[in-house]
Amino acid sequence: MSDPGAQPPTPPADPYRAPVTPPPSYGEHRAGSEQQQFPPYIQYLREQQAAQQQAGHPQQPYGAYPRPQYGPPYGPSYGPPGPWPGQRPPERVPGTNGLAVAALVFGIIGGIPLAIAFGVIALGRTANGRQAGRGLAVAGLVCAGVWVAGLIGLGLVSSITEPERDEAGQLTEEGDLSAYDIEIGDCLNGLRDVEDDTSVVSLPAVPCSEPHEGEVYATFELTRDDYPGLDGIIAQADERCWEALRTYSTRAYEDQNIGFHYLYPAEEMWPQDRAIVCIAMAMEGTLTGSLKEQTGI
Repeated sequence: MSDPGAQPPTPPADPYRAPVTPPPSYGEHRAGSEQQQFPPYIQYLREQQAAQQQAGHPQQPYGAYPRPQYGPPYGPSYGPPGPWPGQRPPERVPGTNGLAVAALVFGIIGGIPLAIAFGVIALGRTANGRQAGRGLAVAGLVCAGVWVAGLIGLGLVSSITEPERDEAGQLTEEGDLSAYDIEIGDCLNGLRDVEDDTSVVSLPAVPCSEPHEGEVYATFELTRDDYPGLDGIIAQADERCWEALRTYSTRAYEDQNIGFHYLYPAEEMWPQDRAIVCIAMAMEGTLTGSLKEQTGI
């Protein structure tokens, strides 16, 4: 029988297992030890620190790293983009465009074709602010448009009020005749009411069989390119109208009661109209019938 108070037998030692030794507590100083023991890696760090101190290097705090030094941001600094990226801005031409000025001048005086041509060219040359004068070109085109509208309106009014003509071109009724539609052989009134150097737009016309003040007997064109001035026009008109009257009617040329009157172009209309209209006119009373057929009053 077993003894209940007896100790259990000690098991035999394992021949293949090394005796277990409890690990030491790191950082703990055991009684009887002369030097504090540390784990190998801590011991190694302490030895390295001691060596640095002996070499004159101050001890760095554990875990501290030097602050890296950084240069300026990568890449150069660029300013804001210019107004003309990738190309040079157009160079501005000094002064005012001459064609723009010419367009305005011809637009004012009624030179419609030249005003339109110069105005269109000037608009192209003054585009994008390359040269001053764009406003003048526009004004010239506007003036030309006003002239066109006025001439169209005048033509419409004249077509309504103009007297009728027969197949031979002779007037068959009374009416206001445009100064641009007067023809040789037309008989007119209202000549004595026209003052010198005044503009004539139209004149009352009648059949030559009715009493009238004058009769158109010649027209001719002045050949000078530039405006000859009023004195130059009068000199040519006096000479040529006087000679034309003798050709039209010799008896009218010799009649002391018949003189002549003429219509001439205004300076502002010179580019379009250079015609002189010669009109035989009774100095007193009226004429009846055509001077081409008779000279009586």
